[in-house]
Amino acid sequence: MEDIVKVVVDAIEEKKGLDIKVYDLKGKSPFFDYSILCTGSSSRNVEAIVQELKKNMPLVKGIEGQEEANWVLIDGGDVIVSVFTKDARDYYNLDEFYESV
Repeated sequence: MEDIVKVVVDAIEEKKGLDIKVYDLKGKSPFFDYSILCTGSSSRNVEAIVQELKKNMPLVKGIEGQEEANWVLIDGGDVIVSVFTKDARDYYNLDEFYESV
């Protein structure tokens, strides 16, 4: 596992993120190498995870969805991180998409 992936997973675990999935997309996506998905137990927990990631990730190009804190997408260059509430993760079902790639 690459260093950045370990940093991200450790930061999520530090804030009690749930159901962490790392999808290796090297050679499958021209935009990023890894997509990491996790679930927060509440909007407040999603926000705490996002803050921890902002502190620990070496590169943050952009963050989307932070105001609502239902699905926050962090662009870390070669790694993108999606932090969901349980309802949002079930609704968007990105796991099924990435598993089919």
